[in-house]
Amino acid sequence: MDIRRAVGMAGLALLLLACEREEKMVREDLPMARATKARTDAQAIATAVNTYRASCGGGLPESLEALTTQTVVGGAPCGPMLGSIPTPPPGWSAYVYARQGDGFTVSSSSGAQSVSAP
Repeated sequence: MDIRRAVGMAGLALLLLACEREEKMVREDLPMARATKARTDAQAIATAVNTYRASCGGGLPESLEALTTQTVVGGAPCGPMLGSIPTPPPGWSAYVYARQGDGFTVSSSSGAQSVSAP
């Protein structure tokens, strides 16, 4: 019985150690993964805005929603450029599209972290 108990205790110790490592990975890697998703989404939206500009008469869309609908420019259909606006990762703000003269930015943030494109 003493050997079984010792093996059981060793197994339990290994299981606890594995749980601690997994918890550390979630605590450290999950925020990085969420930031990567937000950055990738912002870049994908920026690419869609540039595609809209190139395909729909040279102007910027009025809003992000314009990227998900078909419009007619000069009698020709244009769009949609995206099936839907990506959902930001948990804890991140909705993607914000801001026109600035002939340029634009797409951004999102979570606490002290923020991403923007282009």
